[in-house]
Amino acid sequence: MSKAPRGHVRRPVPAKRLLVGLVGVAVLAVASSPLSAVGKPGIGSHRGRTAVLAVGNSYDGTVDFIDAHTLRRLGPPLNVLPDGRTPRDPKQAALYPIVIGRQGEYNYTQEIEFSPDGKTLYVSRGYLGDIAAFSVARRKLLWRVQLPDLRADHLAVSPDGRDVFASSLPGDSIYEVSTRTHQIVGSYAAGTWPHVIEFSPDGRYVYSGSLGDQLVPYGQYQGLHELVVVNARTLKRVRTYSFAAGVRPFAFASDGRELVVQLSYFNGFKVLNLKTGRIVRTVRLPLRGSARHLARQDYPNEAAHHGIAVSGDTVCDAGTISNYVALVSLATGHLRKIINVGERPGEALTSLNGKFCFVTNRGPTGLNPPHVRAAAGDSVSAIDYLTGTVRTIAVGRHPQAETTALIPTAVLRAGGFLR
Repeated sequence: MSKAPRGHVRRPVPAKRLLVGLVGVAVLAVASSPLSAVGKPGIGSHRGRTAVLAVGNSYDGTVDFIDAHTLRRLGPPLNVLPDGRTPRDPKQAALYPIVIGRQGEYNYTQEIEFSPDGKTLYVSRGYLGDIAAFSVARRKLLWRVQLPDLRADHLAVSPDGRDVFASSLPGDSIYEVSTRTHQIVGSYAAGTWPHVIEFSPDGRYVYSGSLGDQLVPYGQYQGLHELVVVNARTLKRVRTYSFAAGVRPFAFASDGRELVVQLSYFNGFKVLNLKTGRIVRTVRLPLRGSARHLARQDYPNEAAHHGIAVSGDTVCDAGTISNYVALVSLATGHLRKIINVGERPGEALTSLNGKFCFVTNRGPTGLNPPHVRAAAGDSVSAIDYLTGTVRTIAVGRHPQAETTALIPTAVLRAGGFLR
């Protein structure tokens, strides 16, 4: 039985408003009605399933599969551009060369996430402007949905697997896509240029942070910078946390009571108490290398630090402009260790067993960059939370996003990822 549309599905933003990247600086203000959350459920048995880290490479349009325990790459990458590198939508296709020229790079895998059963991979295909679903076993494009704006940005899959929530830039809405009907079935207003999307640990709420308008000159007003919380079933807003500038990646503390938030131009992170709406801790991290002489207006996509994850009491923070990862105590804000990684670390994710922090090293930016040594980029750093030791895994060009899942071993074998 198909789902009736919910919320107001907005018309596409006028085409002349192109897009860039991300956000502004940070001071938190206020909130409204209280929410509660519970800790994440256990990951369950591994019997018949394999823990997989998937890494989406934005320049190649591929996804690498990696065994999350052995850190060994599995099979050849999955091609997520079987239908070509040009948008299907005629208006989007006409603007595509302008977008590429303005950005100076390609973006074909902005975000990735598996279905709860691990059999389907969902990809927001950046400059193709759509959400696409792929069968892991058949390595096949199953369906796609064009989003209203120019760039498909972040996505999150509902715990029951029935919906994909996606942001689309430029714009002010989060869109709900049904995985059964393959249509946009609802939307809600989520600030200016909504970006990262996460479900609460109990699956009841959708959290999304907005960047602010990325097209205005540096230092000028950018619109609404909010962390918006909606009921995942009704799409009704239940709380708003307002910031002085854009909201970048964020991660829930293990107990679900706090949120660790990165903010544009800010070197470090802030800890938000979800009940009171107050910042309870501000952690400032050092500038290193060439970042010490980099003007704020020259930060790549306004991101000083972009990528954050939590395991127990340890925060894993990707220092994008300083090319390091910091391990920090969540409870005290004490800096435990700084670990040098590849160029422009840009995404952080805790492994399913809580042992590793996986960080993408995106490497050089450009239209035709060569592959570089794994130590410099085009790689993932697997950082042991306990010891701080690192193992570097080579992947495709410009790894943009990553996700983990327990995937049926038979599905991986059918897809040629395991022998």
